[in-house]
Amino acid sequence: MEEPLRPKWLRSTKGTPFTGIGSLEADILAVVWEHDQTTVREVYETLRERRQIAYTTVMTVMNNLVKKHLLLQDKTRIAYVYTPAIPGREVVQAVLESVVDRLLTGQYNVAVSQLLKLDRELTPDEAAELRAWVRERFGA
Repeated sequence: MEEPLRPKWLRSTKGTPFTGIGSLEADILAVVWEHDQTTVREVYETLRERRQIAYTTVMTVMNNLVKKHLLLQDKTRIAYVYTPAIPGREVVQAVLESVVDRLLTGQYNVAVSQLLKLDRELTPDEAAELRAWVRERFGA
């Protein structure tokens, strides 16, 4: 059976499985999600407060994020306006699933243990019990 077509941002251009987004891509996406719509200049100024970076680097990465269908680009104004193409929660979920699948060979119980900063790894049964409790308690 053929694997379903995945969104472009989840597919590697080099034929290797998706493992996540780059650090700068993540920083830029976080700024765009925070502002909902922004320009390269605004993202550049925000990032420049945290580290040394070139305007052209920000512009290139934002254009790459458009090509990956993670950002939308409105070219009707003098300065292009960028908005999220996908909600941040969806991107985070896909990245976390990819990391768990690749690095932890699908052991979600280990991932939960790490995220909760537990002193030991939960067993798969304990993780299932915790999941059931959370769904019951919080309706999640």
